Amino acid sequence: MKDDPLPDFLKLLFWDTNFDCLRVPGHERYIIERVLEYGDDSAVGWLWHTFGQAAIADVIQRSRKLSRNTATLWALVLEIPKDRIACLSRPYQLTPKVF
Repeated sequence: MKDDPLPDFLKLLFWDTNFDCLRVPGHERYIIERVLEYGDDSAVGWLWHTFGQAAIADVIQRSRKLSRNTATLWALVLEIPKDRIACLSRPYQLTPKVF
C-alpha cells in the first residue's frame, strides 16, 4: 500500500479527524472501523478493494469500537461466529458482592 491520502468522498466519515493526515499505512484499523460504522456502499467498496476481506474480518473480530449493530451485520456478511467478535462479548464477568 502506498502512502496516498484517502479519497475525498470519505471526508464526511472523518469529521472529527484531521483528514489530510490520514494515510492507509499506519491508520488501517481506525479507517476500517470508521468506514464499517458510517460508510455507504461506495465507501465499503473502496474499503474492500483497498484492504481486502481478511484485514476487514480481523478488525471486526478485534475491535471494541464497533457498535453491536455494525458488528452483528458484518458477522453475518462475513460468516464470522459472534463468539469471536470482541465487541459482542461481555467486558467482564460480574461477581457476587462480598459485603
